[in-house]
Amino acid sequence: MSKKQKQTIHGVMKKSLRKEYFYLKRDLLLFSRIDFGKLSTDIYYATFDKDGISIYQYSKSSESRIKLLHRHPWSTWKQVTVDHYLTKSEFVFKGDPNWIISIVQKGKAAQAMIEQYTSIEVEESPRPVWRKIPGYRSFSKWNMLIGSIFYSCLFLFLIKLVVPYLIEKALFSISIAFMLIGGLCFVIGLIDPTIVLPKVQTKTREKVFFYYGYLTIVAFISVFLYW
Repeated sequence: MSKKQKQTIHGVMKKSLRKEYFYLKRDLLLFSRIDFGKLSTDIYYATFDKDGISIYQYSKSSESRIKLLHRHPWSTWKQVTVDHYLTKSEFVFKGDPNWIISIVQKGKAAQAMIEQYTSIEVEESPRPVWRKIPGYRSFSKWNMLIGSIFYSCLFLFLIKLVVPYLIEKALFSISIAFMLIGGLCFVIGLIDPTIVLPKVQTKTREKVFFYYGYLTIVAFISVFLYW
């Protein structure tokens, strides 16, 4: 779906939801697109009012272009844990039943609204800035490795665009050196991790694999970037 189509649908949903709440005689405090975490072309929105939260789906077959899927009163839950990412926020409501929803872009506003208009206890998960970056959010080692390789190569590519030719040639030589050093340490570390991880408290082959695998791969790619 194109960006223009998304903007058009957003406009339709905005107009339809406001009309819906006018007929329901409720005050629409906030509405936002939500993500159920599944691969689908369906578009969902959450609406917030003083009494609860409703989930609507964009529907081409409906005259109003919206379809009500769920309605949850705030009294359903006693506590909510909020985890803010860069582009969305995950709300884990605890009560009967428990419920999870991911709000796109308007997570902070939704949290503020819940704190102001409901008696639900709000707990915000502490998360450093770097843990909000895609690739590091799940704290999975493989995701972090792939993310680190991607961001490092992107950074090196941006450097290539701005540095003069002589510096580019110097970076090419440095890349070869790091690739050889990384590959050598990778092989040695798989035999004896203590040799190549002198300052690491827990010396394991797994750490050798991730540390020196990352260095070798990034250096290998940078060789071709600065060729």
